Amino acid sequence: MTTLGDVCTVRSSLVDPTRPEFAHLPHIAPDSIEKGSGRLLGYRTAREDGVTSGKYRFEAGDVLYSKIRPNLNKVALVDLAGVCSADMYALDVDRNLATPEYVAYVLRSQDFLDYATSLSNRANIPKLNREQLLRYDLHLPPVSEQRRIAAILDHADALRTKRRQVLTHLDALTQSVFHDMFGSLREGRWEMVPFGELVPKVDNGTSPNCHARPAEPDEWGVLKLGAVTYGRFQAGENKAYSGHVGGMASTEVHSGDVLMTRKNTRELVGAVALVDAVRPRLLLPDLIFRLHLDADRLDRRYFQALMMNPQKRPAVRDLSSGSASSMPNISKARLAKLPLEVPPLSLQRKFATRIELIQDQRARVEYAASEDAHLFASLQSRAFRGEL
Repeated sequence: MTTLGDVCTVRSSLVDPTRPEFAHLPHIAPDSIEKGSGRLLGYRTAREDGVTSGKYRFEAGDVLYSKIRPNLNKVALVDLAGVCSADMYALDVDRNLATPEYVAYVLRSQDFLDYATSLSNRANIPKLNREQLLRYDLHLPPVSEQRRIAAILDHADALRTKRRQVLTHLDALTQSVFHDMFGSLREGRWEMVPFGELVPKVDNGTSPNCHARPAEPDEWGVLKLGAVTYGRFQAGENKAYSGHVGGMASTEVHSGDVLMTRKNTRELVGAVALVDAVRPRLLLPDLIFRLHLDADRLDRRYFQALMMNPQKRPAVRDLSSGSASSMPNISKARLAKLPLEVPPLSLQRKFATRIELIQDQRARVEYAASEDAHLFASLQSRAFRGEL
């Protein structure tokens, strides 16, 4: 069996990013890479990022791998030269033995992800060290076969990309409908009412000690912040709880709930998600509020769109407080004072009807995207077992 170290070397030349010959180069950090897909999300030069500590030089055609939190699966094949964070490995692939495209797909595969996460067991920040990375065993067919496999995976990945683009367009359509019906929030067209008058009751749960793994369908689980963070309810973002539920049963999540993160990074704190469907036995944590809206004055779909509106988010973020060493937190008292725009309920409900049509379409696209993901994973697994 061939190891990754047989076909790759890790670039180890540290450079000073403040020097003129390096300051103008692209600076790639883990946050520059999209989880799972390997797509570069954007980057700036070393000078623009203001970095001063040593960085690793990489060349076009290298494979960049984020060694911090391997479960995030951040791997990118780059077509440019630059410098990368010390939290990344820049892999120089021996073109006589392997193609960079093939190696990048190997590192994004479920088999490698399972390998990396099983080893990255540091208590605070999971990390895969260089030796662990390079001793990974991989199936290595002839270079011509690697190119064929990469081409097949490229085609399947392109289908996944198109689905993601459709989802992005649908999300933009939601905001477009909101603006079309309610205008700019800066126009001051609607009555302003304090949050506390429209949301008379706010619950939050508890955060007991849980297992690191997600709950099985027949187990109790406690939601993680990721269940709400991006404005869409993700029931799978939970941790299994095997202790006594007792009084915590009152914090079980139900269909129709409106959830809001009270604690997160400043950019993400105060996110709101709607629970349209949920399996039994999922509990609220201490970090997520359940909001009880006055249904005679506020439609839940309008409220969620309002709270996630780019023009409203700054006011929501400004409610949070906390020290530099802790995540910002929104108190119930400060939240109660937030002014909310309240159009006529009939208009809110008309908006909700339109959004439900978009959500139905989104659900169909998400299902197709899930099927694409299963197909892609199957192709990867077969390819790296030599069965494709």
